[in-house]
Amino acid sequence: MRFDFENISIDCSCREISQGGEIVGVEPKVFDLIVYLVRNAKRVVSKDELVDVIWEGRAISDSTLSSCIKAARRALGDTGRAQRIIKTFHKQGFRFVGVLKNDDSKASAKPTI
Repeated sequence: MRFDFENISIDCSCREISQGGEIVGVEPKVFDLIVYLVRNAKRVVSKDELVDVIWEGRAISDSTLSSCIKAARRALGDTGRAQRIIKTFHKQGFRFVGVLKNDDSKASAKPTI
């Protein structure tokens, strides 16, 4: 499965993100978080849901999740100020708001790990 938006491509089978043709290195949890948000682009994903799915329910600190979101934004060329790709909904969660060129988000929402 592949997702394309702006000048970014996410190849789930290779677990790679490329921006402008260059591979962007990301940690596995960051990759999983990005893919999960993209696959669920039509709704806000809560912090609890991200912990359940990405960290498999393990207890993590708010700063761990914040760091992962920040790394995801950085990998996609976004910032917490701009929020043009990952938008924060205060006290609700996060949503992918980029415009997909190919909408494969109807596929299974479970990240490929």
